Amino acid sequence: MSEVMLEISHLKKYFEVGNKQTLKAVDDVSFHIYQGETLGLVGESGCGKSTLGRTIVRLYRPTEGSILYKGKEIGVSLPRKEEREFCRKMQMIFQDPYSSLDPRMKVLDIIAEGIDAIENTGNAEKRRETVLHLLDLVGLQEEHAHRYPHEFSGGQRQRIGIARALAVHPEFIVADEPISALDVSIQAQVINLLRQLQKKLGLTYLFIAHDISIVKYISDRIGVMYLGKLVELAPSDEIFRNPLHPYTKALLSAIPRPDPKIEKQRERIMLEGSVPNPVDLPKGCRFCTRCPLATEACSLSEPPFREMEPGHWAACHRYDSAENK
Repeated sequence: MSEVMLEISHLKKYFEVGNKQTLKAVDDVSFHIYQGETLGLVGESGCGKSTLGRTIVRLYRPTEGSILYKGKEIGVSLPRKEEREFCRKMQMIFQDPYSSLDPRMKVLDIIAEGIDAIENTGNAEKRRETVLHLLDLVGLQEEHAHRYPHEFSGGQRQRIGIARALAVHPEFIVADEPISALDVSIQAQVINLLRQLQKKLGLTYLFIAHDISIVKYISDRIGVMYLGKLVELAPSDEIFRNPLHPYTKALLSAIPRPDPKIEKQRERIMLEGSVPNPVDLPKGCRFCTRCPLATEACSLSEPPFREMEPGHWAACHRYDSAENK
């Protein structure tokens, strides 16, 4: 995983929400993703994870910053031919399989939409064979091609969504909380399917979720977001072994343990207060209003996102303090 596929630099995505207020959904975020890896992205609802993913795949135009895909800037307007090519290379699996599939279309046509838009060969037989191959790839049967979305379970619908994303042979996929709307018994099946497809097709993932324990299972590295900011980024095992940011520590402390004895002795970090209003952000560190280690300095200046240890990045003024060790 030495070649960088995607490089995000100082990316911002702001929304005007009326009354001359600005919602800073993604605010000065920088990271990179290696070819063939899975970067997990976690955080509370509303922290900007999905907006970041949608901006990367060009569903939103960035307010500021750079998105480099294999060295090519794609965060700006592109010629039509290049636009179509990047639409093919970068696809998205959406969170809700109930609302992301057109209820009036049969599965054959839903999966073939991308093929029709990008390739448009006009060969109906080849189109059908491609769809049937994709259905088989995600664990569905040939007869499923002629049914409507309402005839499937949630897990099956998400498999259809995955097949649709794979239809144009992408290299990079943003999986936007692809299991959060599914039953717990089905979540592991979908996760395992994504891992198998990655190995078989050489895919690169940005995997977005709010459950850090699930993200660890599929991700090579994990990034933690809070109120539009990336507050920590490190290899998955390192995040669990040695979290540096107080917010990451609080997230990890909330994971239940299967052993009753360990669970009883586990020390939970309880955060006080609620998440600040995203259109009226606190000065300094955005976590300072809830952080148990916050000092006056934390409320005065924003901590830089820097490499605290080799390969381990975080944004915290208190990293060097004894209390945070």
